[in-house]
Amino acid sequence: MKIKNYITGSILFFTMLACVVPGLSQPAAPPAFDLDAISTVVVLTADALEAQSAVAATPTLFETSTPTIVPAEPVTATPKVSLSGTSLLLRDDQTTVFTDRQAGVELILPAGWMPIRVNEQEYLDAFSSNAAADLAIRERLNRIQTFDPAWFRLDAIDVQAGHVINGAPTFMSVIFQQNDSRSLEEVARDEKVKSFTNYKSISSGYQQAVNDIKILVVEQSWAVTTGTTYYKGVFFKIPSGLVVLDFYAPLEFKDTVLPDFEKVVNSLVLLNP
Repeated sequence: MKIKNYITGSILFFTMLACVVPGLSQPAAPPAFDLDAISTVVVLTADALEAQSAVAATPTLFETSTPTIVPAEPVTATPKVSLSGTSLLLRDDQTTVFTDRQAGVELILPAGWMPIRVNEQEYLDAFSSNAAADLAIRERLNRIQTFDPAWFRLDAIDVQAGHVINGAPTFMSVIFQQNDSRSLEEVARDEKVKSFTNYKSISSGYQQAVNDIKILVVEQSWAVTTGTTYYKGVFFKIPSGLVVLDFYAPLEFKDTVLPDFEKVVNSLVLLNP
């Protein structure tokens, strides 16, 4: 399954940071921070599945007082649409609007994150950026160069000073599973528990994001040689398939950077609801 392959790729990247670089099979996905783990998938326990019947009464995980609305900010350039139907629009406040016309979604990346689409100009430019002087970020750039832009729509690396912890960068990615007709409930059932060192399912279940988008949210952690990896995945349905927003950070650092990911989730707009 592509979702499983994607998360497997995430684990392998951080294995590479430890100078152990396993091979990847058909399209790899953004790596997590586990230097030794073999694989990981979204985990939903039986208890979590039973709790889904109460979803209507469950508070929004990414709850804010008012919906996030894309403001009419002045921009620095006209976006160029890629062959895969995506575009990036850098605004004067240094936030970036990512639009995926094929998937029919749009979101806003906070300032301090470097958005990258494989095979696009910003990917090439990233290698000469100041951020690429950090080996962990440069390794991330190298790692994603063979990813298929048909499903690996966007990678955003946290390039803020001091945000690479124990040689592991924080990053988030957008994955598009076109023609995936499964419901979120079916996705939840299909993603089974995989055990690895000190694995913990922190939480899982359905929530209502801002803009009334139903999302499946999974939080996990697991041990790595440099500490503990924290993962949060947000899954939601669109007319053409399934979109996944993935977030990886060192566990001890997640409270610092997780608010940025929550802003991204709350900025989601469906272009073809």
